Amino acid sequence: MRFPASSPNRHRSAGFTLIELMVVALIIGIILTFVVVSFNRSVDKDVETEAQRLGALITLAAQESVLHSTEHALEFGLDSYKFLILKENQWQAPSDDAALRERELPKGISLELYLEGDAFNFEDQPAEDTETEELAEDEADEAQSVGPRAYMLSSGEVSPFELSLWHEDGEARFIVKVGITGKVEIEQQ
Repeated sequence: MRFPASSPNRHRSAGFTLIELMVVALIIGIILTFVVVSFNRSVDKDVETEAQRLGALITLAAQESVLHSTEHALEFGLDSYKFLILKENQWQAPSDDAALRERELPKGISLELYLEGDAFNFEDQPAEDTETEELAEDEADEAQSVGPRAYMLSSGEVSPFELSLWHEDGEARFIVKVGITGKVEIEQQ
């Protein structure tokens, strides 16, 4: 049996309707939106985790300063931070404390530092002296550039500072605020 040329079955098999194509495009757009939003949440969660870790380490160092009557310092770099202990009139990395070791920030996370209310610009740090290579090994250690430091004293006092952390692909910014008493607060902006 033959169907007429204007039969709905014959016309239907020729392709997709505009409405079907629009529905498929809408579904793909919704799926991509969820993927992008979940990625941003993931990097924001990484920044939050790093801010909480840093806050806990600062609290630990401040408590150790008081308990052991030692002076601690937290030295910041552009993409890292490390804790130091004052031993024999020299700031040294703690050799027996794995928790207070030097740490690099995860890739993509940046920091902005405010020491006692003043912004610190890492680009303005002096470049290392080219003559340093020619100095003896002991002198070279002393001539190394020093990053900005916050101090945790055995008296319980801490250099007040604020540290802002964010990821280049994220939306959230986390602020670690440390007061003169050593109280650490973490805020999300």
